[in-house]
Amino acid sequence: MNRTALAAPPLALPEALEEGIMIWDPHGVVLNANEAMARMIGDLDDARDMIGRSAGMMSNPAFAPQFGAMTRTTQGLIEAAAGDLPLARRYHEEAMRIAIESRDAPVVAMCLVGVADLVLREGDPKRAAYLLGAADAIRGSADHTVHDAADVEREARAALGDAGFEAAYRRATGMTVATAAEAVGLDPAAEGPDRERGEDHQQDGRPDQ
Repeated sequence: MNRTALAAPPLALPEALEEGIMIWDPHGVVLNANEAMARMIGDLDDARDMIGRSAGMMSNPAFAPQFGAMTRTTQGLIEAAAGDLPLARRYHEEAMRIAIESRDAPVVAMCLVGVADLVLREGDPKRAAYLLGAADAIRGSADHTVHDAADVEREARAALGDAGFEAAYRRATGMTVATAAEAVGLDPAAEGPDRERGEDHQQDGRPDQ
């Protein structure tokens, strides 16, 4: 599955694919970049291809920066699932930078869930629980429709026990967009994964290998 074009009103907000990213062109044709289903069934190559096409569009100033943050955090989730944790971290750090600069609380929360997934894979369930708490604090409540958050919570609880999970989760009470960068340990000097990529990688958003 690469790109599917669907007729839709130019300003209609898609509701069916909440965890995917849907972008429409100026002619009202929706470019369905929903990687969520592909990722859920384990087709990481297909998911990478779909979200890569979205990443290639993000240099267009017509798109709000939040779309760039959503795209980068999704790329981070895909690479983490594929086992490339250093690359995943670079994507997540760029996602957090964009999200924090946008001051969009739900998008910052979404990106925090991505970082929680990463640190869990790196072997730190306590920090994963803390970051889930930070995401919910910034969002204002838990979002039980986000399957990545549910997966991280389940695995972190299994590792820490209910009491350990709740203690780590509650440490993030009071987290705000303004304090999110410090909570994540964002490196202000780090560059995003695509800063040095060549022309051949501009369409799919992949860094040079």
